[in-house]
Amino acid sequence: MSDIKISDHGPVRVLTINRPERRNALAATTAEELRTAVEDAARASGVGALVLTGAGGHFSAGGDAEAILGVIGDNADAAPVRLMRTFHRLVQAIWDSELPVVAAVSGVAYGGAFNLALSCDLIYCSEDARFCQVFMKRGIVPDVGGAYLLPRAAGIHKAKELMLLAGEIDAQRASDLGLVNGVLPDAEAVLARAIEIATQIAESPDFAVSLTKRLINSSTTGTLQSALELEAITQATILRSPSAQRGFQEFLNRGSRTPDTPSRTD
Repeated sequence: MSDIKISDHGPVRVLTINRPERRNALAATTAEELRTAVEDAARASGVGALVLTGAGGHFSAGGDAEAILGVIGDNADAAPVRLMRTFHRLVQAIWDSELPVVAAVSGVAYGGAFNLALSCDLIYCSEDARFCQVFMKRGIVPDVGGAYLLPRAAGIHKAKELMLLAGEIDAQRASDLGLVNGVLPDAEAVLARAIEIATQIAESPDFAVSLTKRLINSSTTGTLQSALELEAITQATILRSPSAQRGFQEFLNRGSRTPDTPSRTD
């Protein structure tokens, strides 16, 4: 049985980690299958956004310890690096995807799954969601990009607190720290909200969406000068695109839908 379930809802493709018997723990094969699904979606006709979620009331318990130990036992020298690179390819695929990716989190999002959610562009969670950078309790360092992603989301000192103390935080605390974009009553509601938001984004010009995502992601590294240079190149490119020209023409014509019309953020 596939570890990833795929379903389409209009322009939104939902990718569901489908290992409920193990609280959707991530084996290397799961990560590889999910990466392939993300990359395939970017090439698929009619898909404008992704939602990432988990089956059975949980996002994911993190790395599948049993499967990971089995992989490492095959070759103690090379296997750990190979394993990490498998998960790194997944995070990179989400981060670099031209499609916006919205995480819908319920239940547990522990360890690498917490960081997997952080690699997404937006995160919505249910009231029962619980997040934990559990690595210190296992005697290992944060992985799946956590040391890069969490400080950018929560700030350096809060990231160190969450990682060094390895304490669990609930949905409200995650919201207070700015780690999630909204809290919904339950798993069904959070998935519906994620699909709604993803649909709203997918209705925007895809070129503008993908370049905006790239600009924001690039702003977390490098200097202001490099960010401004990338912005200039990107804006110069998109201003020549048909969608931008239509948008400005609609604005000049006072059309009902213009680039300056505010979107809902509540």
